[in-house]
Amino acid sequence: MSLVLEAIETKKAGGELSDDVIRGVVAGYTEGSVPDYQMSALLMAVFLRGMGYGETLALTRAMAESGEAYSFPDCVDKHSTGGVGDKISLISLPIVAACGAPVAKLSGRGLGTTGGTIDKLESIPGFSVDLSETRFRRQVEEVGLAIIEAGDLAPADKAIYALRDTTGTVDSLPLIGSSIVSKKAATGAGHLLYDVKQGSGAFMKTPDDARELAGLLVRLSESLGIRASAVVTGMDTPLGGAIGNALEVRESAAFLRGDPVPKDLADEARFVAARLLQLKGIENPEASVEKALSSGAAYERLERFARAQGAAPNALENLPTARTTREVPAPRTGYVSGLAAIGVGRAALALGAGRQKKTDEIDPAAGVELLAKPGDPIEKGAPIARLHGDREAERAEGLILEAIEISDEPPHPAPAILEHFS
Repeated sequence: MSLVLEAIETKKAGGELSDDVIRGVVAGYTEGSVPDYQMSALLMAVFLRGMGYGETLALTRAMAESGEAYSFPDCVDKHSTGGVGDKISLISLPIVAACGAPVAKLSGRGLGTTGGTIDKLESIPGFSVDLSETRFRRQVEEVGLAIIEAGDLAPADKAIYALRDTTGTVDSLPLIGSSIVSKKAATGAGHLLYDVKQGSGAFMKTPDDARELAGLLVRLSESLGIRASAVVTGMDTPLGGAIGNALEVRESAAFLRGDPVPKDLADEARFVAARLLQLKGIENPEASVEKALSSGAAYERLERFARAQGAAPNALENLPTARTTREVPAPRTGYVSGLAAIGVGRAALALGAGRQKKTDEIDPAAGVELLAKPGDPIEKGAPIARLHGDREAERAEGLILEAIEISDEPPHPAPAILEHFS
């Protein structure tokens, strides 16, 4: 019996796979000797029967070691499980770099309503995520911050994830955890913060699910020699006021310049930056964050980072803008009591800010600008959102109106930070 058939039969019966079997199957699939149909059968068996922690760790390690790997033991990094308007990397990483904690980050593109950091950065005129390893390392040393596309790291995970996406086996906790941590382990940062989103606009819908994933990510990372921590943050409402690539870069730059932004975004960005500094062992992290912001050092670091990766002069002041905008009027007077993240994300997607499938072309200027957030008073007919772009604008307006809830009494907005783990 072949190794993969042995694995399928063992897992079908609820048994535990050995480290050697997991390593052999992962290597075989990466090299092409294990066909898709057999790996699909194994993934479904894992989906139905689960995996113990030892198996999950073995799978994580096998995928992390399936290709080239980097080593940045002195660097910090963060990973978000994805959300609508989530621009925390664009804000927090220049802050921590300005505080003396170097950042080496490999990131990905967005799919569906979840925006990708790479797509956002590429909306900056001239910005390139295609750096050689030598240039990547040099930029980390000279600028203290470099972000590139994940590329060929952990190729086994890339192949297995694509298969999971087409076989209905994405939402398996061991498979999710091993996928995320294998890429981060291959990146090689020594200090890592996970931002697990929870809510209607996130992959993890319930607090228990988010808490379980956060704990698994930290445990796997620590087992692989990475100092790790996690936070659970809310995603029932979009984060901040901008949803869309250039719009989110513009809002991030505004915050770092000292301009006002929605409180949920400001609070979460400060918290994440301080947690990253704490992981790195920097004393008084909250005070360091405030100093980097008030002195202008954080914004200056964002500018240096953008220029180092090819951005044109004054690119942050000359981001793409949509040819047309359209305001969405409030249907009644009252208080904004709800703003469903998934609905706003779908509106931005309809306008061209994201992609339904990997081959779709993104409009970097498209998206949604929220003019009201939960807790705000609103008059009938006053604008609650501004739509940027004319692709499916009427549908986008309908989605915004479906997403917003207006009540007679002011609500109590939920905190941005729900829980954190060491």
